[in-house]
Amino acid sequence: MTRLPGTDSGSLAGLRRRLTERDFAIIDHLERHKVMTSAMLTAVFFPSARTAASRLLTLTELGILDRELLPASGSYRYTLGWHGQVIQALGRGERPPTKRAAALAGHQILFSSQLAHKEAVNAFFARLHRAGRDRGVEVTEWRSEAEAAEDFDGVRPDAAGTLTWEGGRSLRFWFEHDRGTETLARLVAKLERYPRRRSIHLAADRVLLVEVCGARRLANLARSRLDLGGIRAAAVQYRPLDAVRGATDTSGVLLDADTWQELGGTGRPCSLADLASDR
Repeated sequence: MTRLPGTDSGSLAGLRRRLTERDFAIIDHLERHKVMTSAMLTAVFFPSARTAASRLLTLTELGILDRELLPASGSYRYTLGWHGQVIQALGRGERPPTKRAAALAGHQILFSSQLAHKEAVNAFFARLHRAGRDRGVEVTEWRSEAEAAEDFDGVRPDAAGTLTWEGGRSLRFWFEHDRGTETLARLVAKLERYPRRRSIHLAADRVLLVEVCGARRLANLARSRLDLGGIRAAAVQYRPLDAVRGATDTSGVLLDADTWQELGGTGRPCSLADLASDR
């Protein structure tokens, strides 16, 4: 019987028997995407905030997850706990981390200078999950920054994903979240590297979605003369995820409403549904 490292009782097999398929999906998401708030986890995995709170507390008590309370929000920020890291490592045939090493990995995420950016990227995908749940649209792919970068030489998208509609339409995309910390010229330069750095083996059916920090930034980006080499692109203004309920009153417009602005062309308003393909 394989015992959990550093404990006097309790086997790994016994712990695994207490975990559901959804629990393992949460473990995988936190390993790949590093950090998620309770609101994000609710939007992606649970039917209600109450159900999420109960299960996330259990996973924290089991050492699967670690959590820190976000100041002034009433919401927790979750990272993968020691036992969650052990399960993932053993599943890959790797040596599991010590408790100290696991704690250090979590602290490095929480104190990273990129934390706000990472959380904004994850919030975008959480909003897609929440909006799609009521509209027959499924997030069938969510690739991390490291996974999305495999498609390029010298470009690191913040993420990549695929939306699939019940009728068979789909939208494959790269995603960039712009916090406005760089000049518009630098943002434009990064976007224009996409067609030049894309792998020759990469399918050409992904669009480029850009989320920007404000209405003025969106207008300026839409007016810029982007040369995207045939890649279709659109931008939208950032809207935060509700810190408690895991939803927003405007989450549905992310999919259906003409809140996106096409880039590098006419600049016309469009929706993600408009960008989807029947292929």
